[in-house]
Amino acid sequence: MTHAHFAYGWVNPLMGLGFALAGSYLGLSCMVQARTLPPGRARLKWLVFGSLAIGGIGIWMMHFIAMIGFSVTGSSVRYDLAITAASLVISVMSVVFGLFVIGLGDPSITKIAVGGPLTGAGVVAMHYTGMAAVNLSGTISYDSTWVIASIVIAVVAATVALFFTTWVTGRGSLIIASVIMAIAVCGMHYTGMGSISVTLRNRGLDPVPGVDPLLLLIPILLLATVVLITLIVGVLGGRDDTDPTASELALSTVRRPATASIRKRTDTSETQESGFWGTDNEQSGDSSAAGRHLASAAARMRDRPNLPRPRGESRERTDWNSADWDSHRDPRL
Repeated sequence: MTHAHFAYGWVNPLMGLGFALAGSYLGLSCMVQARTLPPGRARLKWLVFGSLAIGGIGIWMMHFIAMIGFSVTGSSVRYDLAITAASLVISVMSVVFGLFVIGLGDPSITKIAVGGPLTGAGVVAMHYTGMAAVNLSGTISYDSTWVIASIVIAVVAATVALFFTTWVTGRGSLIIASVIMAIAVCGMHYTGMGSISVTLRNRGLDPVPGVDPLLLLIPILLLATVVLITLIVGVLGGRDDTDPTASELALSTVRRPATASIRKRTDTSETQESGFWGTDNEQSGDSSAAGRHLASAAARMRDRPNLPRPRGESRERTDWNSADWDSHRDPRL
């Protein structure tokens, strides 16, 4: 029986590719943030964000949007809501497993080799669980060759994706890695969809249980938009989260030049003072003369007579003239 994957033309594939790109880019950005933090709660948060971005937006949303374009001639297509939700959980949890394997400790080739195939198997399970949610008036069968090809693509794509999460940093490498991941996700989906064939029952007249996918489109798009905005805000705001160790290192780097500058200014001041007052030998040579001068001035101040204060004045006079001073001056001065 004839079935189509592009019932709405290129709208669904392009929308699916857009979600795959957005989810991959945000997920890799979250992993960049996670790598800058020490193991602990902060890194765990970014691993969860990355899993939601890649598993929820990049993989599952791409799958769901593409499935909206799936139609069968002669039968309506409905979805089992519980199985559809289960496919979302499988998608996110498979990515959680892969990212936690390589993200909770130091990444290694062994971890990527273990986490990649297991994550790919989870993506395959998500895809075919989503296909199991499809209800129609007939049966769906699969070509084993195409199924195997979709499994290989999923495993390779998941392994490459985990590898990308361990080294990409700059915006250019993030974009390139996101494009590769998005193409791999879309390729896996349409390879798997190419394996199916449909046989109608009772000429497609049997009632089909489930929910019309178009009724699910609006709430799922709203949910995906909320998740995307949350992740974007988290990634942009997370750039202020820095490693305390790195912060201390940066502060010490700033303090060292400042300390050196202060020390330099202190040395310069000491040099200037030495140049102004002379050397130690010069200062010791002048100390005796300065001492004699100060002793003579102190003696004159001690022997100065206390001039009488006129009556009626409570404060010391300041209008003494030279005659008054000469009449009371000590002849020794």
